[in-house]
Amino acid sequence: MGMDQLLARASRADFADYDPRTVIDAVNALQPLDKDKALDAIEAHLSRVDLDADPHEGLFLVLRVLFEVPPEPGYHPPPLLGGSMPAPPSDLRSLPLFPVVLIDDIPLMMVSGYELGGDAEPLSAHIGHFRATGHLRARPLEPKAPAGDLLDRFTALYQRAYGTAPSARELAFLQRQLDRLK
Repeated sequence: MGMDQLLARASRADFADYDPRTVIDAVNALQPLDKDKALDAIEAHLSRVDLDADPHEGLFLVLRVLFEVPPEPGYHPPPLLGGSMPAPPSDLRSLPLFPVVLIDDIPLMMVSGYELGGDAEPLSAHIGHFRATGHLRARPLEPKAPAGDLLDRFTALYQRAYGTAPSARELAFLQRQLDRLK
């Protein structure tokens, strides 16, 4: 599959039916490129699509996983796409890729959607941010078969970030993502 097809699959990802493999495939295609070429490929893809009809929000997720979390401030800025459940944690360092959490190189989506009350932040703002300050991840994603304790590890991360356990609905949402990897 070509780069544009991989980016199209990842960018059109419906958060409610999120499939981690689309982000894994896009990140692994972009990771061998240098930073500028990877971002140029994303911008070239975006230049060929109608962003008013589909803002290609899945690429926010690709960018978060493609770039290393900087030591300072210790997180990527969350995308401003509207209200989400859960909301970003008060200490963004506790979930530095929010709305994604990366466990065993599997990018899991925490949010099934956003409720927008105005204009969503354009993807170009994040592309500019990563172009100015980003460092590509050092190696491709190498997801392992989801381990039986993966949901327990997610629960521990969630609990540290929010002070409470994820709901049964949130765990079921994650389990559906893991099932797509089988």
